[in-house]
Amino acid sequence: MAYTSDLRIKNYLKDIDIRARTILNEYKLDSSLYLRVFDESNEDAIPWEKGGLAFNDPKTNRPLGSNDAGWFIDDKIPLLIVEGTYATERGQFGDGQLNRFSHSLGVALNGYLGITVVPFKGQSFIKKGFRNDISVKNINYANGLLHKGMVTGALNVSKTEKGKFLIIDPYEPDLLLDLLVNATLNYHKVDNELDKCISKILAGMVDYLGVSIYGKRSTQTISSLADVKGNILSKSSRFYTQNIAALTTSTKRDGHGLLGKNLVFISSSPDTVYSIFIRLDDSDIETLKARKSKEFTYLLNHPKICVKCFDDLGFKDTNLATKVKTFRQQNLHTNTEKALIKEIQQAFNNGVIYIKR
Repeated sequence: MAYTSDLRIKNYLKDIDIRARTILNEYKLDSSLYLRVFDESNEDAIPWEKGGLAFNDPKTNRPLGSNDAGWFIDDKIPLLIVEGTYATERGQFGDGQLNRFSHSLGVALNGYLGITVVPFKGQSFIKKGFRNDISVKNINYANGLLHKGMVTGALNVSKTEKGKFLIIDPYEPDLLLDLLVNATLNYHKVDNELDKCISKILAGMVDYLGVSIYGKRSTQTISSLADVKGNILSKSSRFYTQNIAALTTSTKRDGHGLLGKNLVFISSSPDTVYSIFIRLDDSDIETLKARKSKEFTYLLNHPKICVKCFDDLGFKDTNLATKVKTFRQQNLHTNTEKALIKEIQQAFNNGVIYIKR
């Protein structure tokens, strides 16, 4: 059987559990600590209060991502809930990492400590093109770095929500061990350094982030979105280029990544965020509503997200309107339309494209 990222993480957390119990035994507290972890990942998706590892967003009562393991004390109150992945060592170099953002977010929104364990820097073997044989000279690798948008969102959540969203590198296991031990001591009102542990982890995240500003380099973020009268509706919104197939075909799986991007965006903005699906029309939106997918239903019901499509847009430039209509039918895998996407971004920011309803 393949040693999957999921199995690797769960074994890693079991090792942390053993080490923590050895320390807690000195305080006679090891027997009060329970680890909830399952061999089958479908059990992870059961709500926490029913014995699983998933949490709802209290603002919408909609489910967010499930987790890999959770520690709790006697009365089943969550102590530390952990989602883990070795994505940066398994070929996820970009926005795909944001698929995981919802998992620890749900924990933090409910007032608990949500931990995402992921290597801050990894290396993945990659293939270029197609070949019939595999030899040493044909094996290539690339560095995979933790997505800074993930860190930005986690830090903002930790500042504004009841709980904390912490990110820990699995190659620094003592950070998680110390956090678990001190959280247990804190629960039992024994002298502890829980606040110090949390501050140390957050400081590491801040150090990794540096001066990065999420979305600044993106050609799909909108810094000034206006209505038909020129009133500014939002200074922090985004348009998306997925077509209906990308959001309804199981092989594409864009829905989960889309949710992650939106969650990072709203956690980083005090304003209402407009999510504009420029390649969808009203009928496409109705199709997505009817499918009742977890991701799109969440977007439609979140109080800080306003979903719009092509039919909601007005254009002051008729030539641009024509180009966007054609763009809606393009195959972006064969023609990326980078210049047009940049032009659309500028048109939004200058009020040339506006919200008409």
